[in-house]
Amino acid sequence: MADRWPGPGTRQARRVLLTAGVLLAALLAAGCATIPSAGPVGYSGPSAPPGGVGACCGLIVEPPQPGWTPEQVVSNFLLASASFAHGHAVARQYLTPAASRLWQPRAAVTILAQTPQVYQQPGLQSGQDSRASVVVSWQELATLNGYGQYTSASPGEASRQQVFTLESVKGQWLIDGLPSTGNKKVSHELLLPSDLFHLVYAPRNLYFYAQPDQLLVPDPVFVPVASNNLVTTLVTGLLQNPNGWLQNVAVTAFPPGAKLTKVQVLPASPGGKSAIVDIRLPASTPRSTVQAMAAQLVWTLTSPSYGPALIQAVKLRINGHLMPGTAGGIQGLGDYWRYVPHGRRDAPLYYLSANGAVRMFGQQAHSVPVPGEAGTGRLPLNQIAISPDGHYLAGVAGPSSTVYTSDLAAAAKTHAAPSAGNLHSRLTGAGFAGPSWDVNDVLWVSGRVHGSPGVWVIPAAGGAAVRVSLPSRLGPVTGLKVAPDGVRVALIAGTGAAAHLLLGAVVGSGTSVSVIHPVRLAPGLSGLSALTWFDEDHVLAITQSPSGARLWEVPVNGDGPTLKPGQPGMVSITAAGPQNPLYLGTSVGRLENSVGLGEPWRDIMAGSNAAYPG
Repeated sequence: MADRWPGPGTRQARRVLLTAGVLLAALLAAGCATIPSAGPVGYSGPSAPPGGVGACCGLIVEPPQPGWTPEQVVSNFLLASASFAHGHAVARQYLTPAASRLWQPRAAVTILAQTPQVYQQPGLQSGQDSRASVVVSWQELATLNGYGQYTSASPGEASRQQVFTLESVKGQWLIDGLPSTGNKKVSHELLLPSDLFHLVYAPRNLYFYAQPDQLLVPDPVFVPVASNNLVTTLVTGLLQNPNGWLQNVAVTAFPPGAKLTKVQVLPASPGGKSAIVDIRLPASTPRSTVQAMAAQLVWTLTSPSYGPALIQAVKLRINGHLMPGTAGGIQGLGDYWRYVPHGRRDAPLYYLSANGAVRMFGQQAHSVPVPGEAGTGRLPLNQIAISPDGHYLAGVAGPSSTVYTSDLAAAAKTHAAPSAGNLHSRLTGAGFAGPSWDVNDVLWVSGRVHGSPGVWVIPAAGGAAVRVSLPSRLGPVTGLKVAPDGVRVALIAGTGAAAHLLLGAVVGSGTSVSVIHPVRLAPGLSGLSALTWFDEDHVLAITQSPSGARLWEVPVNGDGPTLKPGQPGMVSITAAGPQNPLYLGTSVGRLENSVGLGEPWRDIMAGSNAAYPG
């Protein structure tokens, strides 16, 4: 495989590229429109989409047609390979029998930024010859590994190309040689333009347990929606500990020796589906382990993350018997809702008034100062964070950037000591950003201490700040937010136009904490200045550029960001799930809120740095 663009294409090459590109664009733009059957690729009419898919139509592909050139055969083979029906049966009709046996596409996919350029290799003429070579050239957008995990290509990724060889069989061109990896003759290659990939693949979550807190953490994967064994694929993914960025960070509850013996998917009322999952386990498996397995299964199959739920209810059979303690064996998301942390509905909102005092909106119609010194403004704060349980407050103050913490719960007690709720200096340096609490009441903050940039964790209950071990070549961290599960942290690395968004996994505790397996999110975004978690699957981020501030919704599955309505001069953003309003702060010291993503913003009051607990 050569990492370069080929030389100028011929007129025929440009025609094939244009034909394939226009065809694919027309298909995707047409939505549910029926494409005339004379073409090689088209859509069916309206049909019920697979679970988790927003498109209304299925992809229809046809075998190669008489008179097609080698370029047309390769172009349409790439499109036909997006159909997974019967083991890519239609795509295999583009291959000779020998090539079909050597083509074994798996979960791995190369995702292309656009329709690839396809042209005949210079120096070889098709004419009446029985052999031809066709070059496929593309710009890589992302890859899907063997576990279904999506990884965006690095900015400026080199263009790539591959060569397909064809032979004329009874007057029709068929592919007899596919690109293979290394010296192996077998080809696992699957190339899909981004639009086509998103038509036939859908994001789902596998759920694993964080160590040692026993909270479920989503592990995003992309799966082919038309697969006949989609539920089986997802359940099989839970039998082993996670790979990729959650490796050594989260675990499965399924014990060694657990075996999936059968999966049945049945219609369920009203209009949904239920799954009966049969698992064989060692007889000595504790009931608590079975319960933990059931939570993983239910969340993986019934979660509405990224789209409609795949399954509405699950029945779990263990060694041929329905799981005990359930009504008819039926289980749904409500039975295990607490396993995934969420922002609670009507969560209290905290913010900074003009004098640097912390105030809170709760159930009352008007804001009130928080208990303790932070609510007085005697020590003006410029950034704040509240622990998930509402017990502790953290703030940054002063030109030298000192990090303070305060015990709000102690200060709220009627007979509290005079010093209860005082702001206590915990770390001094410069340029502190964050701050953010995790589920264990440990404060995270980035900044410079003794002139050295880094990230520190500070236990609320007391003790010295601990420097977090970060991956090499990460660059200075200028913003961060810990996920509600405490296992993931979203980071802004770099400054100015070079600032970009990363997702890392958290390991360790106490005096040894590390961020590992960083994954870049939304590589096309630059100039990141602020972020917050919207829910367990999405981050909201603000970018700054000469054209102004913009608000983005970024899925943590690696897929592309979505631009959302924002306001001029945005400098901060906070959220606590779709059940709570969003708040942003502006550069002129005003707070604005919105009832949801995509809804209008309205100016509500003077203030800054709004924060929900977490």
